[in-house]
Amino acid sequence: MAMLPLEGVRVTDFSWIINGPQTALWFAAMGAEVIKVESRVYLDYMRIGPPAMADDIAGPNRSGIFHNLNYGKKSVNLNLATAKGRELAYELVKRSDFVIECFAAPHTRKLGLTYEQLKAVKPDIIVISVSLLGKTGLEPAQWVGWGPMAASYVGMFDAQGYLGGPPRQTGGTWPDYAIATAVMFHALAALRHRDRTGEGQWIDASMGETVIGEMPEWFMDYFMNGRDRRQRGNRDDFLAPHNTYPCKGDDKWIAIAVGSDEEWSALCRVMGTPAWTQDAAFSSQLGRWKNSSAIDARLNEWTRQYDHRELARTLQAAGVPAGPVLDSVEVYQDEHLWEWGYWWELEHHEAGKRILPGLPAKLSAIPKFNYSPPPDLGEHNHEVFSGLLGLTDEAIARLMDEKVIY
Repeated sequence: MAMLPLEGVRVTDFSWIINGPQTALWFAAMGAEVIKVESRVYLDYMRIGPPAMADDIAGPNRSGIFHNLNYGKKSVNLNLATAKGRELAYELVKRSDFVIECFAAPHTRKLGLTYEQLKAVKPDIIVISVSLLGKTGLEPAQWVGWGPMAASYVGMFDAQGYLGGPPRQTGGTWPDYAIATAVMFHALAALRHRDRTGEGQWIDASMGETVIGEMPEWFMDYFMNGRDRRQRGNRDDFLAPHNTYPCKGDDKWIAIAVGSDEEWSALCRVMGTPAWTQDAAFSSQLGRWKNSSAIDARLNEWTRQYDHRELARTLQAAGVPAGPVLDSVEVYQDEHLWEWGYWWELEHHEAGKRILPGLPAKLSAIPKFNYSPPPDLGEHNHEVFSGLLGLTDEAIARLMDEKVIY
C-alpha cells in the first residue's frame, strides 16, 4: 500500500472544539502522527457538549461530533495549568514538526503557547494559530468566538439576505471547516520551506479573513465600483433563471441555473413548452435576466408538482443545470457520495458501528486516507509519555496522582 503523504510528520495539537481539530484532522488523515493534548480539567466541548451521543448515552468517548473531528489521532492528558504539565508539553513540542492551537491571545500567552514561547523551545517549529480574527491587533485578538460570529463580523450574513429582509445565517459553522482547508495549504508550504531552509514559521489564521476571501465579489464591487451587492438572495449577475424553487413535499427544493439560450430551450421542452415561455421578453439571456422575477413565479408553480430529486435527474438528462437541495438525511443517502467514497464505516468499541464523513478530497496515488478510530480520552498516555518521552511507569503514575497527567 502506498505511503500516506505526511507519514513521518508529528503534530502536537493543543486545540479543541472545531477549527483547530479540523485542521489537525487533515494532518492525521494524510498520515501524520497527531497527538491531541487535552485535559480533564477542561474537557473538549465536542466530547461532552453537543447532543450527538451514540444511542443518547452520555460519555466522553461517545460523541459523534468528536469522532467526526478527531479520527486518526492520539490522545494524551496534560494539565497545562501546572508547571510540570507545561514542561511535558514542551518536551512534546521538541519532538514535533507542527504545533496547533486555537485560543484567544491572552489564553495562548497564559498557557505558554505563543510562537515566541514555542520557538524558544524548538527554533524550527511551525506553529499554526487558528482564531476568530487573528492574534495581532488590539481588541480582536482578545476575542473568543465560533465560526458564525466570524461570518457575522465580516458581513456575510447581511450580504446573503433576501431583498429588503434581515441578515440570513448560513447553516452550521462552516467557517471553522473552511479555515482548516485553507490552513492546510499554508501548512504544507511552511513544511516545504522548513525542509529547504531550516526555518520554522508562524501561521496566524483568522476565520474572519478566510470568510472575506471566499466572498470577494461583494468587497471588490463595493470598493472598486461603489455598488452594494447585499441582499440579492440567489440572483446572479448574468444567469436567469437562477434560483431555488419549491418542490413536492415539506421544505423540498430544487436549484436551477440557466446560462444560455440552449439551456433555456431545453428547460422549456421539459416543461412541455407552455405558452408563457414564448413571450418575447424571455427570448434572450438579457431579457430573461431583466424579467427573472416573472420567470421565477412561473417556475415556482411548475416545480411544486414534482419530487426534487427526480426533477433534478430529468433536467440534468435534458442538459439543464439543476440539482436537488438535500437535507442532512438526504446527503447521507446520496448515491454519488457513497460511490465517491466520502462516507466510511467506523467500528468503535463504545459507539458500535457508525457512519462518518471522510475528507472532501481524493488523491490519485492514495487509495484511502487514515480513517482509523478516534481516540478515547487519554488513551495514549503510556505510549506517548513512556515510548516517546521516556518516562518510567513509576513517574507516570506519580504525575497522574499529582494531576499533571490528568
